[in-house]
Amino acid sequence: MSQPASTASRSPETITEVTMGGLFDGFEAYRTPTEEDYQALLGDGLIVLDTNVLLNLYRYNDQTREDLLSVLRKLGDRLWVPHQVMREFWQNREAVLRDPRATGTTIQELTEQRDRGTRSLQTWANRVGLPEERRAALISILGEAFSAVIAGVEELADDEAIEFARDTNKDAVLSGLDEILRGRVGLPLVADEHRDALSEAKRRGEARLPPGYMDSAKDEEKAAGDYLVWVQILLEAKRRAKDVLLITGDVKEDWWRREQGELRGPRRELIDELRVSAGTMLYMLRPDRFMFRARSILKIQVRDESLEDVERVDSSLLETENGGWTAEALSSLIDRLNAEGAGVQSAIIMRACGSEGFVDRETVYTIGGYEGTRSLRGFTRPVNRITREFRDRGIVSELADDVLTAVYDESSANPGVAIGFRVSSNLLQLIRELDRRSVPYEVIDAKAFDREDHRPNSVSYEGLCSLHGCGEAAVVTIICHDRAGRQVILSACERGVAEYELRERFVIPSEV
Repeated sequence: MSQPASTASRSPETITEVTMGGLFDGFEAYRTPTEEDYQALLGDGLIVLDTNVLLNLYRYNDQTREDLLSVLRKLGDRLWVPHQVMREFWQNREAVLRDPRATGTTIQELTEQRDRGTRSLQTWANRVGLPEERRAALISILGEAFSAVIAGVEELADDEAIEFARDTNKDAVLSGLDEILRGRVGLPLVADEHRDALSEAKRRGEARLPPGYMDSAKDEEKAAGDYLVWVQILLEAKRRAKDVLLITGDVKEDWWRREQGELRGPRRELIDELRVSAGTMLYMLRPDRFMFRARSILKIQVRDESLEDVERVDSSLLETENGGWTAEALSSLIDRLNAEGAGVQSAIIMRACGSEGFVDRETVYTIGGYEGTRSLRGFTRPVNRITREFRDRGIVSELADDVLTAVYDESSANPGVAIGFRVSSNLLQLIRELDRRSVPYEVIDAKAFDREDHRPNSVSYEGLCSLHGCGEAAVVTIICHDRAGRQVILSACERGVAEYELRERFVIPSEV
């Protein structure tokens, strides 16, 4: 067999020149931006503002607002706002103005805590047989203390913001932005492009491709919002042939690459997509870091207090968004509950997303397969214990909502007996997203549904789906391993059959 000629023995005409890559070629997402990168971006890049940057101008104090507007003025034609961002700004502006500093929300939460505290006190008083006079005195002390705090918060309500919403001519934020953004807002997509973008956003949501899949549980137009922003950025970057610096307060995983919880830069997929589409590079900064960089590079006054105010507002919004929880933290809670023998509590939390957050007492007994004489006292204890641990470890905000709380009817004959359980309304979207993407079981066998395979009085025995706790009819019985590796027998509805491709994997009659 003849051997291929070595390169050295070939004539120069036969040698094909090959260009080799370097350390970061194709791996740009892993390179930390340098001071020179930011100088080039702020000097000759495309600086893009996200919706939250514009809306937060209403939440900052006057000094911070003026410092940020001064930075934006300095950018001139390098500044650009996608049409979708402007659309979302106008759609959400009045909602923000109704309560820009969350004063009303805080009052509502304090009122709810007062009511919960009163109910707990009344329940305890009934349990220990406290004399009526003493009970009334303690409830009065509790109520007066909360009322004093609520009154103090009400004094700081943003009354002027309501007038701004009514008359845009009196709105200082709009006056500043009108001058800065004139001629710097992108055009909307044409009808065909918009339709195609909605279809692509849906595909990416289902495939969990960035950006925007974290919003896929919303209605079609809102679910597509992040992708519409992104596709408009791609088009403008290609038109200008400029590197992009996106300023955003959004920290969701479908925009940022994280390492051990720390934001390291844009998702690799987004960097690659911009490089292929426009031949340029993507960078991202949060608003406080943007102002910090702009101060030195643009030689403009930005006070330290303004940087602190921006960071405070962004952190506050993150703590209250989704009740202070993230999808990852909620998923960890569900995993812990299942692993520690509190699968019923886990099922109730997941079930709540399909019933506006409330699950009645009867449903709890059905899902748990409990005898009618069983007490539900302490039912929320495993959830509360893990939640406290997550707060202590910083996994969720110290102000994170309680996930599951008991609901009582004070007018009933047994006011101390829970009539059901409620999941915080702030968590429902996260739960729906978790439910949509969750595949918590490894199915090892499946067959046509047989109630005799299941415990009497359980959801499955009643012929209902226990895989999702959705109340739909069970069509198959499945044997599987849960996330903790334990073998369990469940029943599944048609959705479960499709999710786990059971007809393709196991012998199941076609009529099932």
